[in-house]
Amino acid sequence: MIGEPLRTLGKVGALLMLPLALFFVPTAWLERRRSLCLFRAMTGKPCPGCGMSRATSRVFHGDLPGALRYNKMVLIVLPILGYEWLRTLGKEYERLLAFSRAK
Repeated sequence: MIGEPLRTLGKVGALLMLPLALFFVPTAWLERRRSLCLFRAMTGKPCPGCGMSRATSRVFHGDLPGALRYNKMVLIVLPILGYEWLRTLGKEYERLLAFSRAK
């Protein structure tokens, strides 16, 4: 399939852009927005994941104390997400290399 290598290249590009997007989106922009948490919208109470986007943004901007104020689980979740990001990036990059070797 000719579209498969292009799709894989797009995935690699999107994965590489993700940390940049998290860095360049100001935390203040996220703070002004209403929460998208369905649990909070229905019950009025925060779920265990509430504040994780803002906490992640704070980490990317070098404010760990601010991140911990939003959600302390960022210390556990962010390394796991980082690992999964690297693993997925590596897997897609290997697929891209396989396509280039097959030529």
